[in-house]
Amino acid sequence: MKKILFIPLIFIGLFSLPTYAQVSSPVIPDTAGYPYWISMMQDPSVNFYAVQRAFNLYWKDRKVTRSSGWKPFKRWEYMMRCRINPDGTRPAPDKIWNEYFNYLKTHNQVRSPEGDWDNLGPFTIPNAKGYQGLGRINAIAFHPVDPNTIYIGAPSGGMWTTHDYGQTWTSNTDVLPTLGVSAIAINYDQPDIMYIGTGDRDAGDAPGLGVMKSDDGGQTWFMCNTGMGNVVVGRIIVHPENPDVLLAATSGGIFKTVNGGDLWYKTLSGDKKDIVFKTDDPSVIFATGNGAFYRSDDTGETWQQITAGLPGGERAVIAVTPANSNVVYFLQTAGSVYTGTYRSTDGGFTFEERSTSPNIMSWGCDGGDGGQAWYDLDLTADPLNANTIFTGGVNCFKSTDGGITWFIVSHWWGDCSVPAVHADLHDLEWDPHDGRLFASNDGGIYYSPNGGTSWYEITNGIAISQTYKLGQSATVRDLVINGYQDNGTSTFDNGTWTNVIGGDGMECAVDQFDYHYTYGTLYFGSIFRMYNNGNTVQIAGNGVGGINEDGAWVTSLYPGCRRSTDHVRGLYQCLALQECQSTRHFLDKDHRR
Repeated sequence: MKKILFIPLIFIGLFSLPTYAQVSSPVIPDTAGYPYWISMMQDPSVNFYAVQRAFNLYWKDRKVTRSSGWKPFKRWEYMMRCRINPDGTRPAPDKIWNEYFNYLKTHNQVRSPEGDWDNLGPFTIPNAKGYQGLGRINAIAFHPVDPNTIYIGAPSGGMWTTHDYGQTWTSNTDVLPTLGVSAIAINYDQPDIMYIGTGDRDAGDAPGLGVMKSDDGGQTWFMCNTGMGNVVVGRIIVHPENPDVLLAATSGGIFKTVNGGDLWYKTLSGDKKDIVFKTDDPSVIFATGNGAFYRSDDTGETWQQITAGLPGGERAVIAVTPANSNVVYFLQTAGSVYTGTYRSTDGGFTFEERSTSPNIMSWGCDGGDGGQAWYDLDLTADPLNANTIFTGGVNCFKSTDGGITWFIVSHWWGDCSVPAVHADLHDLEWDPHDGRLFASNDGGIYYSPNGGTSWYEITNGIAISQTYKLGQSATVRDLVINGYQDNGTSTFDNGTWTNVIGGDGMECAVDQFDYHYTYGTLYFGSIFRMYNNGNTVQIAGNGVGGINEDGAWVTSLYPGCRRSTDHVRGLYQCLALQECQSTRHFLDKDHRR
Protein backbone atom coordinates (compact mmCIF):
# COMPACT_ATOMS: atom_id res chain seq x y z
CA MET A 1 0.00 0.00 0.00
CA LYS A 2 1.53 3.26 -1.07
CA LYS A 3 1.22 6.18 1.30
CA ILE A 4 2.59 9.71 1.28
CA LEU A 5 4.69 10.35 4.37
CA PHE A 6 5.45 13.88 5.54
CA ILE A 7 7.58 14.11 8.68
CA PRO A 8 8.44 17.72 9.56
CA LEU A 9 10.75 18.72 12.34
CA ILE A 10 7.89 19.25 14.78
CA PHE A 11 7.69 15.75 16.23
CA ILE A 12 7.51 17.07 19.75
CA GLY A 13 6.16 20.55 19.40
CA LEU A 14 7.25 24.09 18.67
CA PHE A 15 5.96 26.70 21.02
CA SER A 16 6.01 30.32 22.22
CA LEU A 17 8.12 32.57 24.43
CA PRO A 18 8.96 31.79 28.07
CA THR A 19 7.57 33.03 31.35
CA TYR A 20 9.86 30.93 33.54
CA ALA A 21 13.13 32.22 32.09
CA GLN A 22 14.31 33.56 35.45
CA VAL A 23 14.28 30.22 37.21
CA SER A 24 15.96 31.58 40.36
CA SER A 25 13.25 34.17 40.99
CA PRO A 26 11.55 33.87 44.41
CA VAL A 27 8.14 33.86 42.70
CA ILE A 28 8.88 30.45 41.20
CA PRO A 29 7.02 27.77 43.22
CA ASP A 30 8.70 25.00 45.18
CA THR A 31 9.44 22.69 42.27
CA ALA A 32 11.32 20.32 44.56
CA GLY A 33 8.27 19.65 46.71
CA TYR A 34 5.53 19.63 44.07
CA PRO A 35 5.53 18.29 40.46
CA TYR A 36 5.08 21.63 38.75
CA TRP A 37 7.14 20.22 35.88
CA ILE A 38 4.02 18.39 34.65
CA SER A 39 2.10 21.56 33.81
CA MET A 40 5.28 23.43 32.86
CA MET A 41 6.24 20.95 30.15
CA GLN A 42 2.78 21.26 28.60
CA ASP A 43 2.79 25.07 28.70
CA PRO A 44 4.39 26.41 25.49
CA SER A 45 5.27 29.70 27.18
CA VAL A 46 7.57 28.05 29.72
CA ASN A 47 11.29 28.01 29.01
CA PHE A 48 12.64 24.52 28.34
CA TYR A 49 15.50 24.91 30.81
CA ALA A 50 13.07 25.96 33.55
CA VAL A 51 11.06 22.80 32.97
CA GLN A 52 14.21 20.71 33.03
CA ARG A 53 15.35 22.34 36.26
CA ALA A 54 11.96 21.81 37.94
CA PHE A 55 11.95 18.16 36.96
CA ASN A 56 15.48 17.54 38.22
CA LEU A 57 14.79 19.27 41.54
CA TYR A 58 11.62 17.28 42.08
CA TRP A 59 13.30 13.92 41.44
CA LYS A 60 16.61 14.73 43.15
CA ASP A 61 15.84 12.87 46.39
CA ARG A 62 13.02 10.65 45.19
CA LYS A 63 13.17 7.03 44.10
CA VAL A 64 12.21 6.50 40.48
CA THR A 65 9.71 3.64 40.35
CA ARG A 66 8.21 1.81 37.41
CA SER A 67 5.44 3.75 35.64
CA SER A 68 6.00 6.85 37.75
CA GLY A 69 5.76 9.30 34.86
CA TRP A 70 9.52 9.72 34.84
CA LYS A 71 10.05 8.04 31.48
CA PRO A 72 7.39 10.02 29.55
CA PHE A 73 9.11 13.21 30.66
CA LYS A 74 12.54 11.94 29.60
CA ARG A 75 11.11 11.15 26.16
CA TRP A 76 9.72 14.68 25.89
CA GLU A 77 12.98 16.20 27.15
CA TYR A 78 15.06 14.27 24.63
CA MET A 79 12.93 15.27 21.66
CA MET A 80 12.30 18.86 22.74
CA ARG A 81 15.93 19.79 23.39
CA CYS A 82 16.67 19.67 19.65
CA ARG A 83 13.72 21.91 18.81
CA ILE A 84 14.22 24.86 21.12
CA ASN A 85 15.93 28.17 20.53
CA PRO A 86 19.42 28.62 22.04
CA ASP A 87 17.98 30.45 25.06
CA GLY A 88 15.51 27.66 25.79
CA THR A 89 12.43 29.36 24.37
CA ARG A 90 10.13 27.34 22.17
CA PRO A 91 9.23 28.62 18.68
CA ALA A 92 5.59 29.25 17.86
CA PRO A 93 3.43 26.15 17.31
CA ASP A 94 2.51 27.22 13.79
CA LYS A 95 6.05 28.11 12.70
CA ILE A 96 6.52 25.04 10.49
CA TRP A 97 2.95 25.28 9.22
CA ASN A 98 3.43 28.88 8.13
CA GLU A 99 6.86 28.25 6.64
CA TYR A 100 5.51 25.31 4.65
CA PHE A 101 2.66 27.20 3.06
CA ASN A 102 4.70 30.35 2.56
CA TYR A 103 7.19 28.27 0.63
CA LEU A 104 4.44 26.87 -1.60
CA LYS A 105 3.16 30.40 -2.29
CA THR A 106 6.56 31.63 -3.40
CA HIS A 107 7.58 28.47 -5.25
CA ASN A 108 4.58 27.73 -7.43
CA GLN A 109 6.71 25.60 -9.74
CA VAL A 110 7.46 23.10 -7.00
CA ARG A 111 7.17 19.63 -8.46
CA SER A 112 5.14 18.11 -5.62
CA PRO A 113 4.27 19.58 -2.23
CA GLU A 114 3.89 16.07 -0.81
CA GLY A 115 6.99 14.41 -2.24
CA ASP A 116 7.17 10.83 -3.45
CA TRP A 117 7.37 8.54 -0.45
CA ASP A 118 6.38 4.98 0.29
CA ASN A 119 5.30 4.24 3.85
CA LEU A 120 7.17 1.07 4.80
CA GLY A 121 5.63 0.64 8.25
CA PRO A 122 5.86 -1.24 10.49
CA PHE A 123 2.20 -2.09 9.96
CA THR A 124 1.92 -5.32 11.96
CA ILE A 125 2.43 -6.02 15.64
CA PRO A 126 4.59 -9.12 16.02
CA ASN A 127 4.42 -11.72 18.77
CA ALA A 128 2.94 -10.67 22.16
CA LYS A 129 0.22 -8.05 21.78
CA GLY A 130 0.44 -6.52 25.24
CA TYR A 131 4.15 -5.92 25.46
CA GLN A 132 4.64 -4.82 21.86
CA GLY A 133 2.67 -2.43 19.72
CA LEU A 134 2.80 0.01 16.84
CA GLY A 135 2.37 3.37 18.55
CA ARG A 136 0.29 5.58 20.80
CA ILE A 137 -3.35 6.46 20.07
CA ASN A 138 -5.03 9.39 21.85
CA ALA A 139 -8.54 9.43 20.39
CA ILE A 140 -11.26 7.07 19.10
CA ALA A 141 -14.46 8.02 17.24
CA PHE A 142 -17.22 6.14 15.43
CA HIS A 143 -19.19 6.80 12.26
CA PRO A 144 -22.77 7.70 13.22
CA VAL A 145 -24.35 5.38 10.61
CA ASP A 146 -21.78 2.86 9.34
CA PRO A 147 -20.91 0.40 12.14
CA ASN A 148 -17.75 -0.76 10.35
CA THR A 149 -16.16 2.69 10.18
CA ILE A 150 -13.93 3.76 13.06
CA TYR A 151 -11.49 6.67 13.38
CA ILE A 152 -8.39 7.00 15.54
CA GLY A 153 -6.06 9.92 16.27
CA ALA A 154 -2.37 9.53 17.07
CA PRO A 155 -0.08 12.10 18.71
CA SER A 156 2.54 11.69 16.00
CA GLY A 157 0.74 9.81 13.23
CA GLY A 158 -2.35 11.82 12.29
CA MET A 159 -5.87 10.43 11.84
CA TRP A 160 -6.55 6.94 10.49
CA THR A 161 -9.79 5.36 9.27
CA THR A 162 -11.04 1.81 8.92
CA HIS A 163 -14.14 0.85 6.94
CA ASP A 164 -14.00 -2.85 7.86
CA TYR A 165 -13.81 -2.77 11.67
CA GLY A 166 -10.05 -2.71 11.89
CA GLN A 167 -9.07 -5.19 9.18
CA THR A 168 -7.45 -2.42 7.13
CA TRP A 169 -6.62 1.22 7.85
CA THR A 170 -5.86 4.29 5.71
CA SER A 171 -4.85 7.88 6.39
CA ASN A 172 -5.17 11.14 4.48
CA THR A 173 -3.36 13.36 6.98
CA ASP A 174 0.22 12.44 6.07
CA VAL A 175 0.58 15.57 3.93
CA LEU A 176 -0.25 17.93 6.81
CA PRO A 177 2.61 19.89 8.40
CA THR A 178 1.44 18.65 11.81
CA LEU A 179 0.58 15.06 12.65
CA GLY A 180 -0.68 15.29 16.24
CA VAL A 181 -4.36 14.40 16.79
CA SER A 182 -5.91 14.18 20.27
CA ALA A 183 -9.62 14.62 19.47
CA ILE A 184 -12.06 13.62 16.71
CA ALA A 185 -15.67 14.72 16.19
CA ILE A 186 -18.14 13.75 13.46
CA ASN A 187 -21.21 15.64 12.25
CA TYR A 188 -24.00 13.06 12.76
CA ASP A 189 -26.27 14.65 10.12
CA GLN A 190 -23.50 14.92 7.50
CA PRO A 191 -20.74 12.42 8.41
CA ASP A 192 -18.42 13.76 5.72
CA ILE A 193 -18.02 16.85 7.93
CA MET A 194 -15.32 15.97 10.44
CA TYR A 195 -13.14 17.79 12.96
CA ILE A 196 -9.79 16.90 14.50
CA GLY A 197 -8.19 18.51 17.51
CA THR A 198 -4.49 19.00 16.90
CA GLY A 199 -1.57 18.57 19.26
CA ASP A 200 -0.78 15.99 21.90
CA ARG A 201 -3.03 16.32 24.97
CA ASP A 202 -1.01 13.93 27.12
CA ALA A 203 2.71 14.36 26.44
CA GLY A 204 3.38 17.36 24.22
CA ASP A 205 4.68 15.26 21.32
CA ALA A 206 3.12 17.57 18.71
CA PRO A 207 2.25 21.28 18.50
CA GLY A 208 -1.32 22.41 19.02
CA LEU A 209 -2.80 24.43 16.16
CA GLY A 210 -6.41 24.31 17.30
CA VAL A 211 -9.10 22.54 15.26
CA MET A 212 -8.92 21.36 11.65
CA LYS A 213 -11.98 20.50 9.55
CA SER A 214 -12.80 18.29 6.57
CA ASP A 215 -15.87 18.55 4.34
CA ASP A 216 -15.13 15.42 2.32
CA GLY A 217 -14.86 12.62 4.82
CA GLY A 218 -11.26 13.28 5.74
CA GLN A 219 -9.82 13.37 2.22
CA THR A 220 -8.64 16.97 2.66
CA TRP A 221 -8.29 19.23 5.68
CA PHE A 222 -8.20 22.96 6.38
CA MET A 223 -7.61 25.12 9.45
CA CYS A 224 -10.70 25.89 11.51
CA ASN A 225 -9.24 27.73 14.49
CA THR A 226 -10.36 31.34 14.10
CA GLY A 227 -10.84 32.76 17.58
CA MET A 228 -9.11 29.77 19.12
CA GLY A 229 -5.55 30.06 17.83
CA ASN A 230 -2.69 27.70 18.53
CA VAL A 231 -3.96 25.50 21.34
CA VAL A 232 -3.77 21.78 22.02
CA VAL A 233 -7.27 20.34 21.68
CA GLY A 234 -7.93 17.42 24.01
CA ARG A 235 -11.65 16.81 23.46
CA ILE A 236 -14.36 17.99 21.03
CA ILE A 237 -18.08 17.38 21.59
CA VAL A 238 -20.92 17.96 19.12
CA HIS A 239 -24.30 19.19 20.34
CA PRO A 240 -26.73 16.26 19.86
CA GLU A 241 -29.51 18.52 18.54
CA ASN A 242 -27.51 21.04 16.50
CA PRO A 243 -24.33 19.72 14.83
CA ASP A 244 -23.10 23.25 14.13
CA VAL A 245 -22.64 23.78 17.86
CA LEU A 246 -19.41 22.31 19.17
CA LEU A 247 -17.34 22.76 22.31
CA ALA A 248 -13.66 21.95 22.75
CA ALA A 249 -11.54 21.40 25.84
CA THR A 250 -8.13 22.85 25.08
CA SER A 251 -4.87 23.95 26.65
CA GLY A 252 -6.22 27.52 26.42
CA GLY A 253 -9.64 26.88 27.93
CA ILE A 254 -13.12 25.85 26.79
CA PHE A 255 -14.01 27.16 23.34
CA LYS A 256 -17.42 27.13 21.67
CA THR A 257 -18.65 27.56 18.09
CA VAL A 258 -22.23 27.93 16.86
CA ASN A 259 -21.42 27.91 13.14
CA GLY A 260 -19.56 24.68 12.53
CA GLY A 261 -16.17 25.99 13.48
CA ASP A 262 -16.09 29.15 11.37
CA LEU A 263 -15.59 31.15 14.56
CA TRP A 264 -14.74 30.03 18.08
CA TYR A 265 -15.00 32.00 21.31
CA LYS A 266 -13.69 31.24 24.78
CA THR A 267 -16.14 30.61 27.61
CA LEU A 268 -13.78 29.32 30.31
CA SER A 269 -10.06 29.96 30.79
CA GLY A 270 -7.27 27.63 31.88
CA ASP A 271 -5.93 24.31 30.67
CA LYS A 272 -8.91 21.95 30.23
CA LYS A 273 -8.64 18.24 29.44
CA ASP A 274 -12.16 16.75 29.40
CA ILE A 275 -15.70 17.85 28.52
CA VAL A 276 -19.02 15.94 28.26
CA PHE A 277 -22.75 16.62 27.84
CA LYS A 278 -25.31 15.51 30.42
CA THR A 279 -26.86 12.53 28.70
CA ASP A 280 -30.48 13.77 28.72
CA ASP A 281 -29.95 17.54 28.55
CA PRO A 282 -27.28 19.05 26.26
CA SER A 283 -27.71 22.46 27.87
CA VAL A 284 -25.86 20.98 30.87
CA ILE A 285 -22.16 20.35 30.30
CA PHE A 286 -19.39 19.13 32.60
CA ALA A 287 -15.69 19.93 32.18
CA THR A 288 -12.44 19.50 34.04
CA GLY A 289 -8.99 21.00 34.12
CA ASN A 290 -6.18 20.99 36.69
CA GLY A 291 -8.18 18.56 38.80
CA ALA A 292 -11.22 20.85 39.20
CA PHE A 293 -14.83 20.14 38.19
CA TYR A 294 -16.95 22.69 36.29
CA ARG A 295 -20.64 22.71 35.45
CA SER A 296 -22.58 24.78 32.90
CA ASP A 297 -26.37 24.91 32.54
CA ASP A 298 -26.48 27.20 29.48
CA THR A 299 -24.69 25.06 26.87
CA GLY A 300 -21.25 26.18 27.92
CA GLU A 301 -21.75 29.95 27.89
CA THR A 302 -21.00 30.32 31.60
CA TRP A 303 -19.44 27.96 34.13
CA GLN A 304 -19.52 27.27 37.85
CA GLN A 305 -16.79 25.40 39.68
CA ILE A 306 -18.30 22.68 41.85
CA THR A 307 -16.43 21.89 45.06
CA ALA A 308 -19.08 20.19 47.23
CA GLY A 309 -17.64 16.83 48.18
CA LEU A 310 -14.51 17.22 46.07
CA PRO A 311 -10.93 17.63 47.32
CA GLY A 312 -8.21 19.26 45.26
CA GLY A 313 -6.36 17.36 42.54
CA GLU A 314 -4.04 17.80 39.62
CA ARG A 315 -5.75 15.93 36.78
CA ALA A 316 -9.21 14.42 36.55
CA VAL A 317 -11.60 12.76 34.12
CA ILE A 318 -15.41 12.63 33.92
CA ALA A 319 -17.88 9.88 33.03
CA VAL A 320 -21.65 10.00 32.45
CA THR A 321 -24.14 7.35 31.39
CA PRO A 322 -27.59 7.30 29.77
CA ALA A 323 -28.45 4.53 32.25
CA ASN A 324 -28.91 7.32 34.82
CA SER A 325 -28.51 10.85 33.53
CA ASN A 326 -28.11 12.31 37.02
CA VAL A 327 -25.07 10.18 37.80
CA VAL A 328 -21.71 11.84 37.15
CA TYR A 329 -18.38 10.22 38.01
CA PHE A 330 -15.28 12.25 38.70
CA LEU A 331 -11.94 10.47 39.08
CA GLN A 332 -9.09 12.59 40.47
CA THR A 333 -5.35 12.03 40.51
CA ALA A 334 -2.42 13.80 42.08
CA GLY A 335 0.53 13.91 39.71
CA SER A 336 1.06 10.22 39.18
CA VAL A 337 -1.21 8.40 41.62
CA TYR A 338 -4.88 7.87 42.38
CA THR A 339 -6.61 10.44 44.60
CA GLY A 340 -10.12 9.07 44.50
CA THR A 341 -13.37 8.41 42.69
CA TYR A 342 -16.34 10.67 43.46
CA ARG A 343 -19.94 10.32 42.36
CA SER A 344 -22.77 12.79 41.96
CA THR A 345 -26.37 11.64 41.86
CA ASP A 346 -27.87 15.10 41.42
CA GLY A 347 -26.49 16.04 38.02
CA GLY A 348 -23.10 17.33 39.13
CA PHE A 349 -24.05 19.73 41.94
CA THR A 350 -22.64 17.68 44.82
CA PHE A 351 -20.35 14.67 45.07
CA GLU A 352 -19.62 11.89 47.53
CA GLU A 353 -16.39 9.94 47.91
CA ARG A 354 -16.57 6.36 46.64
CA SER A 355 -12.95 5.23 47.14
CA THR A 356 -9.43 6.56 47.59
CA SER A 357 -7.56 3.26 47.36
CA PRO A 358 -5.98 1.14 46.05
CA ASN A 359 -3.78 3.15 43.72
CA ILE A 360 -5.37 1.96 40.46
CA MET A 361 -3.00 4.15 38.46
CA SER A 362 -0.17 1.76 39.37
CA TRP A 363 1.27 -0.94 37.12
CA GLY A 364 0.50 -3.64 39.71
CA CYS A 365 -2.32 -6.18 39.77
CA ASP A 366 -3.94 -4.76 42.91
CA GLY A 367 -2.67 -1.22 42.71
CA GLY A 368 0.46 -0.26 44.60
CA ASP A 369 3.26 2.19 44.06
CA GLY A 370 3.84 4.35 41.03
CA GLY A 371 1.60 5.56 38.26
CA GLN A 372 1.71 8.31 35.66
CA ALA A 373 -1.82 9.63 35.64
CA TRP A 374 -0.74 13.01 34.27
CA TYR A 375 0.11 11.08 31.09
CA ASP A 376 -2.29 8.11 30.78
CA LEU A 377 -5.80 8.57 32.14
CA ASP A 378 -9.44 8.12 31.16
CA LEU A 379 -12.77 7.05 32.68
CA THR A 380 -15.98 5.71 31.20
CA ALA A 381 -19.33 4.48 32.53
CA ASP A 382 -21.32 1.59 31.10
CA PRO A 383 -24.21 3.03 29.02
CA LEU A 384 -26.52 0.28 30.32
CA ASN A 385 -25.46 0.10 33.98
CA ALA A 386 -24.75 3.21 36.02
CA ASN A 387 -22.80 1.24 38.65
CA THR A 388 -20.24 -0.13 36.20
CA ILE A 389 -17.24 2.04 35.35
CA PHE A 390 -13.81 1.50 33.82
CA THR A 391 -10.67 3.55 34.23
CA GLY A 392 -7.49 3.53 32.21
CA GLY A 393 -4.04 4.18 33.62
CA VAL A 394 -1.09 1.88 33.07
CA ASN A 395 -3.67 -0.95 33.16
CA CYS A 396 -7.46 -1.05 32.94
CA PHE A 397 -9.48 -1.39 36.16
CA LYS A 398 -13.22 -1.99 36.54
CA SER A 399 -15.77 -1.30 39.27
CA THR A 400 -19.27 -2.77 39.42
CA ASP A 401 -20.37 -0.93 42.56
CA GLY A 402 -20.02 2.66 41.46
CA GLY A 403 -16.33 3.06 42.24
CA ILE A 404 -16.25 1.63 45.77
CA THR A 405 -14.14 -1.39 44.84
CA TRP A 406 -11.93 -2.02 41.82
CA PHE A 407 -10.43 -5.04 40.07
CA ILE A 408 -8.04 -5.30 37.15
CA VAL A 409 -9.34 -6.39 33.71
CA SER A 410 -6.23 -5.88 31.55
CA HIS A 411 -2.52 -5.91 32.31
CA TRP A 412 0.31 -4.38 30.33
CA TRP A 413 1.94 -7.73 29.55
CA GLY A 414 -0.69 -10.27 30.63
CA ASP A 415 -0.05 -10.88 34.33
CA CYS A 416 -2.70 -11.00 37.10
CA SER A 417 -4.70 -13.72 35.27
CA VAL A 418 -6.17 -11.12 32.91
CA PRO A 419 -5.58 -10.46 29.20
CA ALA A 420 -2.58 -8.56 27.91
CA VAL A 421 -3.37 -5.05 26.67
CA HIS A 422 -0.52 -2.66 25.93
CA ALA A 423 0.39 -0.25 28.71
CA ASP A 424 -0.79 3.32 29.21
CA LEU A 425 -4.43 3.82 28.28
CA HIS A 426 -5.42 7.22 26.87
CA ASP A 427 -9.01 6.84 25.66
CA LEU A 428 -11.97 4.60 26.56
CA GLU A 429 -15.02 4.76 24.29
CA TRP A 430 -18.20 2.71 23.76
CA ASP A 431 -19.12 1.66 20.23
CA PRO A 432 -22.65 3.11 19.81
CA HIS A 433 -23.61 0.36 17.35
CA ASP A 434 -22.85 -2.82 19.30
CA GLY A 435 -21.85 -1.71 22.81
CA ARG A 436 -18.25 -2.88 22.68
CA LEU A 437 -15.73 -1.09 24.88
CA PHE A 438 -12.73 0.32 23.01
CA ALA A 439 -9.40 1.26 24.58
CA SER A 440 -6.46 3.07 23.03
CA ASN A 441 -2.98 3.05 24.51
CA ASP A 442 0.73 3.41 23.78
CA GLY A 443 0.63 0.34 21.54
CA GLY A 444 -2.57 0.80 19.55
CA ILE A 445 -6.30 0.05 19.79
CA TYR A 446 -8.20 -2.82 21.44
CA TYR A 447 -11.83 -3.67 22.10
CA SER A 448 -13.73 -5.86 24.54
CA PRO A 449 -17.14 -7.32 23.64
CA ASN A 450 -17.83 -8.56 27.17
CA GLY A 451 -17.04 -5.87 29.71
CA GLY A 452 -13.30 -6.42 29.89
CA THR A 453 -13.25 -10.21 30.18
CA SER A 454 -11.46 -10.56 26.84
CA TRP A 455 -9.75 -8.06 24.56
CA TYR A 456 -9.02 -8.01 20.83
CA GLU A 457 -6.38 -5.86 19.16
CA ILE A 458 -7.07 -4.28 15.73
CA THR A 459 -4.03 -2.05 15.29
CA ASN A 460 -2.40 -3.83 12.34
CA GLY A 461 -2.20 -1.52 9.35
CA ILE A 462 -1.72 1.73 11.30
CA ALA A 463 1.77 3.21 10.81
CA ILE A 464 2.09 5.49 13.84
CA SER A 465 5.33 4.40 15.51
CA GLN A 466 7.32 7.19 17.17
CA THR A 467 10.89 6.66 16.04
CA TYR A 468 13.87 7.48 18.24
CA LYS A 469 16.64 6.37 15.87
CA LEU A 470 17.21 4.59 12.57
CA GLY A 471 20.19 2.43 11.61
CA GLN A 472 20.83 1.79 7.90
CA SER A 473 22.98 -1.03 6.58
CA ALA A 474 26.06 0.10 4.66
CA THR A 475 26.08 -3.05 2.52
CA VAL A 476 22.45 -4.21 2.12
CA ARG A 477 19.98 -1.90 0.43
CA ASP A 478 16.78 -2.91 2.24
CA LEU A 479 18.09 -3.58 5.74
CA VAL A 480 17.16 -1.05 8.44
CA ILE A 481 16.80 -1.26 12.22
CA ASN A 482 14.57 1.26 14.04
CA GLY A 483 13.99 2.11 17.72
CA TYR A 484 10.48 3.16 18.84
CA GLN A 485 9.00 4.85 21.88
CA ASP A 486 7.54 2.19 24.18
CA ASN A 487 7.33 -0.32 21.33
CA GLY A 488 10.78 -1.82 21.16
CA THR A 489 13.26 -2.16 18.32
CA SER A 490 12.37 -3.70 14.95
CA THR A 491 14.39 -4.70 11.91
CA PHE A 492 13.17 -4.17 8.35
CA ASP A 493 14.78 -6.88 6.21
CA ASN A 494 13.77 -7.16 2.57
CA GLY A 495 10.18 -6.10 3.19
CA THR A 496 9.59 -7.89 6.50
CA TRP A 497 9.59 -6.37 10.00
CA THR A 498 10.87 -8.37 12.98
CA ASN A 499 10.71 -7.17 16.57
CA VAL A 500 14.05 -7.82 18.30
CA ILE A 501 13.98 -5.86 21.61
CA GLY A 502 11.18 -4.56 23.84
CA GLY A 503 10.87 -1.40 25.94
CA ASP A 504 11.89 1.95 24.50
CA GLY A 505 13.94 1.24 21.38
CA MET A 506 16.61 3.90 20.96
CA GLU A 507 19.97 4.10 19.18
CA CYS A 508 20.52 1.24 16.72
CA ALA A 509 22.93 0.19 13.96
CA VAL A 510 23.81 -2.48 11.43
CA ASP A 511 27.36 -3.86 11.42
CA GLN A 512 29.12 -2.14 8.55
CA PHE A 513 31.18 -5.25 7.76
CA ASP A 514 28.83 -8.15 8.50
CA TYR A 515 25.19 -7.25 8.08
CA HIS A 516 24.05 -10.36 9.95
CA TYR A 517 24.91 -8.48 13.17
CA THR A 518 22.67 -5.64 14.32
CA TYR A 519 22.65 -3.58 17.51
CA GLY A 520 19.92 -1.91 19.53
CA THR A 521 19.77 -0.01 22.80
CA LEU A 522 17.48 0.73 25.71
CA TYR A 523 17.56 3.75 28.01
CA PHE A 524 20.75 4.50 29.98
CA GLY A 525 23.14 2.72 27.64
CA SER A 526 22.01 -0.89 27.66
CA ILE A 527 23.32 -2.20 24.32
CA PHE A 528 22.17 -5.47 22.73
CA ARG A 529 23.60 -7.46 19.82
CA MET A 530 21.52 -9.63 17.50
CA TYR A 531 22.52 -12.19 14.89
CA ASN A 532 20.06 -12.66 12.02
CA ASN A 533 17.47 -10.76 14.07
CA GLY A 534 17.73 -13.24 16.92
CA ASN A 535 20.16 -14.65 19.50
CA THR A 536 19.94 -11.37 21.39
CA VAL A 537 22.75 -10.76 23.88
CA GLN A 538 23.36 -7.71 26.06
CA ILE A 539 26.93 -6.55 25.56
CA ALA A 540 27.03 -3.24 27.44
CA GLY A 541 25.31 -1.30 30.19
CA ASN A 542 25.61 -0.54 33.88
CA GLY A 543 26.99 -3.78 35.33
CA VAL A 544 27.63 -5.33 31.91
CA GLY A 545 30.78 -5.21 29.81
CA GLY A 546 32.95 -3.64 32.48
CA ILE A 547 30.76 -0.52 32.75
CA ASN A 548 29.75 0.66 36.21
CA GLU A 549 27.57 3.69 35.49
CA ASP A 550 24.49 4.61 33.51
CA GLY A 551 24.60 6.20 30.13
CA ALA A 552 22.36 9.04 29.01
CA TRP A 553 18.63 8.53 28.49
CA VAL A 554 19.45 7.95 24.80
CA THR A 555 23.06 6.80 24.74
CA SER A 556 24.82 7.51 21.47
CA LEU A 557 26.19 4.56 19.56
CA TYR A 558 28.62 5.15 16.72
CA PRO A 559 29.33 2.30 14.27
CA GLY A 560 33.00 1.58 13.76
CA CYS A 561 34.30 4.41 15.94
CA ARG A 562 37.09 2.17 17.17
CA ARG A 563 38.48 -0.90 15.41
CA SER A 564 40.40 -3.70 17.07
CA THR A 565 44.16 -3.72 16.70
CA ASP A 566 44.21 -7.52 16.60
CA HIS A 567 41.95 -7.71 13.56
CA VAL A 568 38.80 -8.60 15.50
CA ARG A 569 36.06 -7.73 13.03
CA GLY A 570 32.87 -6.12 14.15
CA LEU A 571 31.11 -3.13 15.56
CA TYR A 572 32.47 -1.28 18.58
CA GLN A 573 30.71 1.55 20.23
CA CYS A 574 31.54 4.94 21.66
CA LEU A 575 29.36 5.10 24.76
CA ALA A 576 28.42 8.66 25.68
CA LEU A 577 27.93 8.16 29.40
CA GLN A 578 27.18 11.76 30.27
CA GLU A 579 25.59 12.81 27.00
CA CYS A 580 27.59 15.50 25.22
CA GLN A 581 30.00 15.84 28.17
CA SER A 582 32.11 12.69 28.19
CA THR A 583 32.58 9.86 25.74
CA ARG A 584 34.01 6.47 26.62
CA HIS A 585 35.50 4.03 24.14
CA PHE A 586 35.35 0.43 25.21
CA LEU A 587 36.76 -2.71 23.66
CA ASP A 588 36.57 -5.94 25.59
CA LYS A 589 37.22 -9.51 24.63
CA ASP A 590 33.73 -10.42 25.86
CA HIS A 591 32.29 -8.29 23.04
CA ARG A 592 34.22 -10.03 20.29
CA ARG A 593 32.50 -12.39 17.88
